[in-house]
Amino acid sequence: MVDPLETVARLRRLALDEAKEALATCLRAEAEAAGALAALHAAIAAETSAAIAGADDRAVDAFGVWLRRTTDERAVAEAALARAEARTAEARAVLAASRGNKQAVQDLLLRRATDQAARESRGEQAVLDEANVTKWMTER
Repeated sequence: MVDPLETVARLRRLALDEAKEALATCLRAEAEAAGALAALHAAIAAETSAAIAGADDRAVDAFGVWLRRTTDERAVAEAALARAEARTAEARAVLAASRGNKQAVQDLLLRRATDQAARESRGEQAVLDEANVTKWMTER
């Protein structure tokens, strides 16, 4: 017969594994979004330096056009990073809940095993007590 508590324990372990995988996926997405934003900031810094070094009107005008376009890209990249960070925070919360759920079932299994061992011990003690009483009665 299948033990329902063991089945729940197995499902909790699977849910925990899935939560770990989901967090890993979110962390990778967050790292990619942070990398894209960092690359964009590096490009802005490099282009700013190049525009300052060039110092002619044509280079400055081209830089201004490029910077306006890049500012929009930066806003998109920042929003993507914020979404990725929110998903990561949610995945962390799900993982924490999954760990708690798994631990609760493990605690129930342990309590059940402890209770069973105590019942068996009491049964063995009852048999010994009965034998001692019987021996005492026959010796009397």
